[in-house]
Amino acid sequence: MTRRSACPAPADSPEPVGRLHELPAGPDTVRVGVIDTAAPPVLTVDPGDEVALSTWGHWGNRVTPATVMEDFPALRASFPDALGPHSLTGPIHVRGARPGDTLVVDVLALAPAAHGFNLVVAQPRGRGVLRDRFPAGTIRHFELDRDSMTTTLGGKVSVPLKPFLGIMGVAPAEDGARSTVEPGPFGGNMDLSELVVGSRLRLPVFRDGAGFYCGDGHAVQGDGEVNQTAIETGMDHVRLRFTVEPGARLRTPRAETETHFISLGFGTTLEDAAQDAVDDLVTWLSEEGLDPEEAYSLCSIAADVRVTQMVNNIVGVHAVIEKLTRRP
Repeated sequence: MTRRSACPAPADSPEPVGRLHELPAGPDTVRVGVIDTAAPPVLTVDPGDEVALSTWGHWGNRVTPATVMEDFPALRASFPDALGPHSLTGPIHVRGARPGDTLVVDVLALAPAAHGFNLVVAQPRGRGVLRDRFPAGTIRHFELDRDSMTTTLGGKVSVPLKPFLGIMGVAPAEDGARSTVEPGPFGGNMDLSELVVGSRLRLPVFRDGAGFYCGDGHAVQGDGEVNQTAIETGMDHVRLRFTVEPGARLRTPRAETETHFISLGFGTTLEDAAQDAVDDLVTWLSEEGLDPEEAYSLCSIAADVRVTQMVNNIVGVHAVIEKLTRRP
C-alpha cells in the first residue's frame, strides 16, 4: 500500500465552488445543549456552496479565562432547557438533500479562538476514565497562540494545536430534542480528531435538507478524550463546503483525508463500537472493488482500530486504513 489513490484529495479537489455564505455565531444562530429536529434552519444553501461561520464555546460562550469550578452550577442553570454543554451553530438546510442521500462536508479552514480550557468534571457528573481518582474536578485555562499554533501546559510543556470541530452532524431520524452529548449514525459529538483542515466527512441524511449543525471546537485532543474534554474553544473562523451524493445510503459516518479512509462506529461498549467501525470499513473497501473476505483480511493486515472517545455515554471507535493503490 502507498499513499497514492484513485480517489481525489478531499478538500482541495477541483469541484465547482458555488456561492459563499456568512453565518456568524450569535443568539439567533446558536442553540445550547440540544439537537432538535423541529428547529428551523438558520441558513439555506445549495449543493456546492460554501459557508464561512463561527462557533461559540461551551455554555453559550460564557466560559472565560476567569471562570472557576464554582461557576459551573450557575452556568448550567442559565440554560434550563440544555441537555448538554455544547453550543451549536445551525441548522443549515441543504437544498436537494433527501433521506437516503449522503451529505458531504469538506473542511476548508479552521481558526480557533484565543482562549481554551480543559475541564475535569466533578463527581457525580464526571465521565472521565479516572473519575474516581480525580473526583473534585478542575479547570485549566490555555492561551492559544494562533501564530505559532501552540499553547503551553502550566508553563512546562509546549502543545501543538490541531484544531477540529468535535461536533458535526445532521438531524437524527428520531423526532424531538436530544442531548448534544451522545453521538450516533447522524454524527454529532463524534470527537474525531482527524477532522482537520483538508478532511472530508460523509454523513447519512435522515431528513429533507439534512439539517447540518456544528460546534464543540477543539484546539487539540488526544484519541479517547480521556478526562472528558479536550482544549475546548470557540472557532473564530470555519469554512465548509457542502455537496450531496444521491442515494448513497450510508449506515454510519465516514471520514477521508488525502491519504486515509476512516470509518466510525458507536456503541455502549468499545467492542460494539469497534465492530460497527470495522464492519463499515469492510463494506467501504468492498465498494472500492475488493470482495468482503479480502476486505476483512486487509483490515486485519493494514487497518488501525482507534478509540475516538470513551466519555460520552455512547463510545466511539474509528478504523483507519491507507487508501488503496491498484496494481498495474
